[in-house]
Amino acid sequence: MAPPSWSALVVRDDPATAIRRVVIDNPPLGVLNQDVRRELGDVFLATQSDRAIRCLVFGSGPRSFCAGADLREFALRFDPLVARAHVENAHRMILALVELDVPTIASIHGACMGGGLELALGCTYRIAARSAKLALPEVNRGAWPGTGGCLLLSRQVRPALSKRLLYTGETLDASTACALGVIDEVVEDDALEARTQALALQWASQPGSSIRTLTTLVDRDFRARFRSHLQYEAECFVQAYQTPAAREGYQAFFEKRPPQWQQA
Repeated sequence: MAPPSWSALVVRDDPATAIRRVVIDNPPLGVLNQDVRRELGDVFLATQSDRAIRCLVFGSGPRSFCAGADLREFALRFDPLVARAHVENAHRMILALVELDVPTIASIHGACMGGGLELALGCTYRIAARSAKLALPEVNRGAWPGTGGCLLLSRQVRPALSKRLLYTGETLDASTACALGVIDEVVEDDALEARTQALALQWASQPGSSIRTLTTLVDRDFRARFRSHLQYEAECFVQAYQTPAAREGYQAFFEKRPPQWQQA
């Protein structure tokens, strides 16, 4: 059977090491549109059923890991039917990642923003280059992380810190993000690839059946909570794009002015 053809991703398998590498191919900044989300969901689901893959590395493009959502799609969500279709596509993607029994490593270079950070938080482990920048800035657009990010962040850090980061949308450098627990490891920029490969090789060399079972056992309870969370989040997402805050955030961004939240 011929391998799948990807239009929005670069997917490379190394049979000798059992490592699959995935990079978003949507220049210049690897933003998430509906096609990228759909293909990511597809590749995560395909990896779950492929016993030849023992580790998945989610890598970065030349300028970023993923700079977040394609804001050109933002206004389309003012239609509730479109908002629901978009959130269902995003949730299919992130649920496939969170429920993946194959270990996943986010190898972060450049911008890791919004939905990009949600994807990184959905991975097993996060390694960032020292120059990387990370944020969940959606509140500054009159929205909030709509791909499970609130719960994924709260799995990594204490609730009060999670709320601080979500309420402010502040951008973190890699060292600060690691100190806070948002990511797991920081390396110099020129060491990112080698460190990622070393960890992926170590994990992939272990017995695959044991690693898959360990992942299931560790994540079983969280996965049940996450599914429930996404159901509630989907309804909140549709409603959020019908609010004055969403419209003001969208207009302010494209008019390049500070948003005015008095009526939001």
